[in-house]
Amino acid sequence: MAVVNSNNAYLNWNGTDLSAIWIGDVGVSGDNSSVETTSGAGATHIMRNTGLSDSSFSFSVVVDDVTFNSYKSALVPGTKGTLIYGPEGAVTGKPKFECSMILNSVGGANATIAKGVHQYDLGFEGAAAPTATLQVSVF
Repeated sequence: MAVVNSNNAYLNWNGTDLSAIWIGDVGVSGDNSSVETTSGAGATHIMRNTGLSDSSFSFSVVVDDVTFNSYKSALVPGTKGTLIYGPEGAVTGKPKFECSMILNSVGGANATIAKGVHQYDLGFEGAAAPTATLQVSVF
């Protein structure tokens, strides 16, 4: 899993640009579970093939309560939308991740040292195949 902690990241969830608030602890994961395909009566070893792929995405936001009020309507668990992420911003030629996803968890508000500032942990799972991956896609 790639892990990035950067305030230069571009993050857009379902048309809402979240880049203006502090983004941290970003995790993007692509997984593929193998499928056992062993056949034949005399098989001595397991045979496998690739299975279905899946994507997941998580990040934390640290934001003051007043600013968060303008974003919270976009962060409702169960919402399905498009997530676009650029670890180096939305700059031409820089890596891009884009996928239809479901926001399946919103944790928080976790208190921070600063008064009036809280951390929210957001978790997403893929609703379809990514249209852009960090390994091969750019803005």
